[in-house]
Amino acid sequence: MYWRVVSLILMILLLASCEAKATETVMLGDVLSEVDFSHSYDWEQYSNEDQHVDFRIEDGAFRAHAWDNGFIWALNSEAHTNVVIQADTRQLSTYSNNAYGLMCRAAPTNNGDGYYFFISGDGNYTIRRGATDMIRGLIKWEPASAIQQGQAINCIRIVCVDDYLALYVNGEFVAELHDDRYQRGFAGITAAVPEGGDVDVEFDDLIIWEGEVS
Repeated sequence: MYWRVVSLILMILLLASCEAKATETVMLGDVLSEVDFSHSYDWEQYSNEDQHVDFRIEDGAFRAHAWDNGFIWALNSEAHTNVVIQADTRQLSTYSNNAYGLMCRAAPTNNGDGYYFFISGDGNYTIRRGATDMIRGLIKWEPASAIQQGQAINCIRIVCVDDYLALYVNGEFVAELHDDRYQRGFAGITAAVPEGGDVDVEFDDLIIWEGEVS
């Protein structure tokens, strides 16, 4: 019995030591924006049946709906440089092979350029960069235990400070990288789903802080 207990403790310590940890400490500065989506003008809205997307403010939340190979984003109207962005999300649809999340440093021309931080209903995440009509995976899809799967609530926080990009989900560090292609741009809400699928997600209580790496 003693050795079983010791083995269990060693296993727990080993697993804890293998958990990913952020290499940078991010400090929150002033709040630049707080959005509770109580007004129709709080965020860009977009709907297009041909593109299979419907992004709208509804019942005090931002509802992002994409189906059958739909993919789109919706931006705010103020450019930022070094920021931390957070929003509460709730997946309404049952289909789990999807993608939804937040953007930073999106181009004012609204052409898809910028950084994308996605999670999925099946518990995966990715960080991607949009440039010249392509969304490239800077970190490819990987599983993360921090993500609540299916019709669940997840708090997504993204960090875009200097060339440092990081993703947190439900208060837990998930991933980080360095990329200096974009330095300034808009915050965004984004969602996507493959052909034959459906993703329907609510975003609420979005906060944008000034960010600094110490």
